[in-house]
Amino acid sequence: MNHIKLLLFLLLIILYSCGQKGTDDLKQTFSYQLDTVLIDSKGKNLDLNRNITNSDLNVEESTIYLFNSFDHSIDEINLDQLEYVQSIPLEKEGPNGTSSIFYIYSLNDELFFIKGYEKSGVFDKNGRLLKNAQWSKVKNGDGFQTLKNELVLEYSDSMKVFGIAYGLERSIYLDVLSTKNLTKKRFDIDLEKAYQNNVLELDDSGIYIFLEPELHLNAENGLALVSHGFTNEIYIFNAAGEFVKKVSYEPTLTPKSVKQIDKNGIVSREILENTYQGFLEQVKFGAPVWDKLNKRYLRLSAQRVFTDTKAENAFLPQTKKYKIFLTVFDEDFNLISEGEVPEFNSESVKYFAKDGKLWYFTNVDDELGFVILNLEN
Repeated sequence: MNHIKLLLFLLLIILYSCGQKGTDDLKQTFSYQLDTVLIDSKGKNLDLNRNITNSDLNVEESTIYLFNSFDHSIDEINLDQLEYVQSIPLEKEGPNGTSSIFYIYSLNDELFFIKGYEKSGVFDKNGRLLKNAQWSKVKNGDGFQTLKNELVLEYSDSMKVFGIAYGLERSIYLDVLSTKNLTKKRFDIDLEKAYQNNVLELDDSGIYIFLEPELHLNAENGLALVSHGFTNEIYIFNAAGEFVKKVSYEPTLTPKSVKQIDKNGIVSREILENTYQGFLEQVKFGAPVWDKLNKRYLRLSAQRVFTDTKAENAFLPQTKKYKIFLTVFDEDFNLISEGEVPEFNSESVKYFAKDGKLWYFTNVDDELGFVILNLEN
């Protein structure tokens, strides 16, 4: 399938991203070409649950590694040949056990960092644990360590492990574990309270409901990027575990964050449902990804359009459609251009940059596929 779409728009305001950038420097056109490809699974039952968000592209951009919960393995998919290659078996228990797997990340030299329920660490392609992330042995621990996600940028004897940690009063932090001396640094990654203010809670007749913004922790361009769904803020850290900068910008097609609400007014399930629906109708940001060929960052965001139909006991009405937007930044996170991609039809799916193009996961009759977007500069 091959489509060509031209979107012309005028950027009307001055945009900021850790420094001012004039509108004269911004591109006024947004054009792209689309193709759809299917992966030859060779009879392997690939795990397409979670929209393959539990997968990662290798450094060479030739392979995507996809966790398979059906047999607790990692499936290797060659993206140049568009075919399944092999399965890498993993153990749940024992000295090389991963426990239940939340996320996998591809490192250099065919190594993986695996975030498990009970433990996390670096594993080789034979499923052997090489180095454990020993948060429980941190010398300057603070008595709690509930980690939303973890990753490693570089494997070494003194590697740093990045983890999103929950604090008191719905605060979140980035903790950086030094595996060499078992100490950690803590960084506030909610300076504007954008996460804290958008957590929705209700305790209604003993039924507790907790809704939080979707959190992103991803490794791109040798950096750790922290962001979440209901604001466009991005916190950037280097491989040494040092804070680099915070990015915020002014999009023109969506708000930069959902509107703040008085959470004291959430006194019923109906109000909670309507508030969360309103958030999704405003904006939901994905994680930025690095296009190393063109030296730019790409980021998707979405607005959900709901119908008036709501099934009995359903939390939200049925979705009519998703409006998906692509934002393009330069290597310093200055906004270059943005536009809607009507052919993209879902939020919270795996996407990544390969060979200068954006690859966007699509499920084609339960087969693994990708819509490939090529920006025509």
